[in-house]
This record gives sequence, C-alpha cells and structure tokens, in this order.
Amino acid sequence: MNSSRLDQAFRRYVWYGAIGAALFLLLQVIPSAAGLGEEMEPAHPVSREQALAAAADFAQMQLGSLPQNAHAVHQADRLMAGYVAKEKLGKTMDSSAGLKVPVDLWQVTQNFEDGRRLLVEIGMTSGKLVGWKQLLEPSGGDSSGSPLEGGALDRTVQRQADELGIGQLRRAFAGEGDSVRYEADGITVGEARLTVLAEGERLEGEGRLTRFQPVYEVPASYAAYTEEQDRLGERLSLLGNLLPSGVMTLLAIVYAIVMRRFTSFRRGWALALIFLVFYTINNFNLLDGLRAIYGGEVNAELAAMAQLVFMSVLTFAMAVGAYFSLVAGDGLWRAQGRPLWTAGREPGFGAQAWSAMKLAYVLAFVLLGLQTLILGGLSAATGAWATTDVTQSPYNMSALWLMPLLAWCAAIQEEAVYRLFGIGLLMKWIKNPFIASLIPTVIWALGHVTYPIYPSTTRLIELTILGLLFSYLFLKFGFFTAVFTHAIMNSVLMSLSLFMTGRPVETVAGAIYIAAPIAVAWLMRRYGMQRSAAAYPPPA
Repeated sequence: MNSSRLDQAFRRYVWYGAIGAALFLLLQVIPSAAGLGEEMEPAHPVSREQALAAAADFAQMQLGSLPQNAHAVHQADRLMAGYVAKEKLGKTMDSSAGLKVPVDLWQVTQNFEDGRRLLVEIGMTSGKLVGWKQLLEPSGGDSSGSPLEGGALDRTVQRQADELGIGQLRRAFAGEGDSVRYEADGITVGEARLTVLAEGERLEGEGRLTRFQPVYEVPASYAAYTEEQDRLGERLSLLGNLLPSGVMTLLAIVYAIVMRRFTSFRRGWALALIFLVFYTINNFNLLDGLRAIYGGEVNAELAAMAQLVFMSVLTFAMAVGAYFSLVAGDGLWRAQGRPLWTAGREPGFGAQAWSAMKLAYVLAFVLLGLQTLILGGLSAATGAWATTDVTQSPYNMSALWLMPLLAWCAAIQEEAVYRLFGIGLLMKWIKNPFIASLIPTVIWALGHVTYPIYPSTTRLIELTILGLLFSYLFLKFGFFTAVFTHAIMNSVLMSLSLFMTGRPVETVAGAIYIAAPIAVAWLMRRYGMQRSAAAYPPPA
C-alpha cells in the first residue's frame, strides 16, 4: 500500500474521525464518567487491605484466632447484577437492599493453623461483614461439635440477621446441601427476594453458625432465560468459532507450505511471539478472576491453577495459528498479485507504517463513534443489558495497568487469522470480496458471544457490522492499517478503565497505551530507513 495514498485517505477521513470522537465522547465516555450510563451509581470500593482487616476481625471474634494466611478477590452475584441492570433497579438497589447485602463483595479466603478454612464476605463499598461459610473443619474435617438444628438454629440465625440489619427471617422448605434456607420478609428488589443459607454446630452447649450467606433469589423466569442464553452462547462459540478457527489453523499450516514460494517462514514470527508473551502475561494477570470463579469450593486454588494451565495451552495454540496465518495469508495475497502486507526488507516499509498509523487513529475514532451508535440502537431495539464478569474485573487483576496489552493481542491475532488469512483464502476460492469478508467476520464475531451481555446475539450483530468495516479497511488500506486501527480502538476502550480509577499510575499508563502506536510506527519507520540506507548507500 503506497504511503501517499494512505496520507490522502488521512486527509479525507480526518473530519469523520472528529465526528466519531465527538459521538464516542458525548454518548459513552461522559455518561460513564458521570455514572449516567447505567442506573447504578459508580462504586468507591474499600481497599483489599481493608477487606482483609475486616475479615481478620471477624475471624478473631468467631474463632478466637487469626488466620495463617488470607487472600481477597472481587466476587459478584452475576444473576442479581444482570437482573438489576435489565430492570433498571440500580438506584433502588443502592439506596435500600444494597446497603445491607450488596451485589459486589470482597471474598476473603482464610486458612487457619488447625486446618480450618473460612470464606468471609465483606461489602465492597461498605467494608462491613456480609456473610461467611466454613469450607474446611478443623484437622481436615474432624469436628467435635454436633449439628445445630431446629429452633436452636432458627434463633441463632435470627440473632445474626438482627446484628447485620437484615430483619426478620422465616425458614423455607428448600436449602443447599446441608444448609437451611431462610427468606427475608422485608428485603426485595423488584421481584428478587433476599434469602439466607445457614448451617451451624453446637459446641459445649452453645450454638455457632458455620455458614451465614445472604443470597438474592431472582425471578425464576429471568434465571431460566439467562441460563438458556448462556447455553446458546456456549454452543455458538463452540460450533461457530472454536471449531472453525481450529480448521482455519490447519488450513493455514497447509497453505503456508503450499504458498512458500510466494512468502517466507521468517514472516510473522515476531508478531506471533508478541501475541504469545502479551497474552500469557494477561492470563497470569487474571489469576484472581479465576480464583473468584471457584471461590466457594474447597479445591478452588487447584481448580484455578488447572484453568490457568488450560488457558496457557490454548494461548500457545492461538499463537501457532496466528504465525501460520501470517505466513499463509501473506503468500495467498502475493500469489493473487496484491501484497497487502509490506515486508521490512521491501521499499517503502517505514513510510507505509508511519502513514498507516496516522490514518488508523482517524479510522479508530470513526469506528468508536459507529460502535457507540450500534450499541445504542441494539439496546433500544432489543433491550440489551450487561452483567458482571468477575474474571475480567479490574479488582481481580494483579496489575490493572497491564490490561491494555490485550489490545495488541486482539489486533495481531484477529487481523492475522480472520482478515489476512481468512479473507485471502476465500478470495482464492470464491473471488467475491463481500462473501470472502462475511464468512470469517461471522466466525470472528461468534467468538465474542459468551461475553456477559444479553441477549447473547447482541455482540454477534455488533461485531459482524464492525468486522465487515475492518475487512473493508484491510482490503482498501492494507494489513498495517487494520492492525493499528484495531489496536488503537481497543487501547482507547481499555484505557478508559484505567482513567476511571483516578490513580496516577493507571492514568499515566492509559495515556501511554493510547500513544503507543505512534512509538511503534516510529520504530518501524526508523527500521525501514536503516534498511533503505544499507541497500542504497550514498555514492562515494
């Protein structure tokens, strides 16, 4: 792609970029910053250290000892958070029930010297005790007490409910395992009711609760709908994305070999390595999110580590797929007489990278504006809503400022697999640019349907539209422009989370991530100039 053509496009689209930036700012950034984008007010959570201290105080009071070690993660009631968002009950929740039993919690896992393990729930914004559950009994399960049952359990549970301000409870017929379920008469949010799961033991004639966990019970119709949508999303992701993407990886390996005379196996290894390193960092950064998934289980740590291993293996497979897609995609386009990815050894590499970066900033804000309109239209048409995903929670990241590295992972892997290779392969087979763009775009979009947005098809529609636009940009302006546009767009969106913290480290990091494509393009231009100078030295 000629750099002068990219510069002309930059001048032509710059005003569209300004309009897109204005739409994005006015309809998404400002409402989010003001807490107007959703009905719930922005949270100001207590620190992890404060939650650990509050849980330690409870352990001292409950067991008469402090834990040997403790770890806190952000936990959330996914069903209730979604119900509140769908029914626009955020302000009602925050001003009433949420003050006593919030949706978002610090979940503290405490391990004691006698083998006991306690799960303590601390309100995320209040810093107060919400509930607890004993996961392991002393000495790995040897309890010296007898179960607390009947009226004795009822009275002990009610005393605890009074202390926490939950009010009058009445025993229900169903529980969870050995737990007894109670219903809070005076606490409802819409049609959702507050329930309490409780267990206890009798020691030396005194009753003590080993479990007291308030849990919201959403309407059965809402729970059934979200369960059905989750199953639909999983099926669409498996059959529409994971399996086709696996087939595409195998085809990429085949075509990398078949097209080797048009390309080189040295192409793409650096980009694939960047993807592998950045995504691996992201996996470890999300470890607390994995712990939160299994937080209420005895073997939570083992399950989280097993999940991390699986994600690492999958990441390696994705990196391999990206590498062969880069090699095969480059070969396919060069075989068709249309190289869309300029190599570092080719003339114009540096100038093209620099011009692609400038154009990409404009195009990224065009797409951000369009995405804002698309999501607004879908929300109005379908009533789409989102819920909490603790695996992606900023509070469950070891270093929040590392999160936008994922922007480059998506830009490299997705543009390589679904645009450079996917479109290139189908153009060889069917010669129709629209169909060649549509099929890999739908496969790509189906990889995002398991996000916590309902209906599950919301992101499918949104990303099919955006994916076709990315395909158009790729075909018109080349691979560099597509990758830079994708990276800039994602970096802006992810950096917003850093800015919202108000902390200097994250704020500076967010600004650096948004400006990083300039530095990358500058290095590419400098490299291109050095290669050009070496190839064409000045006359003596």
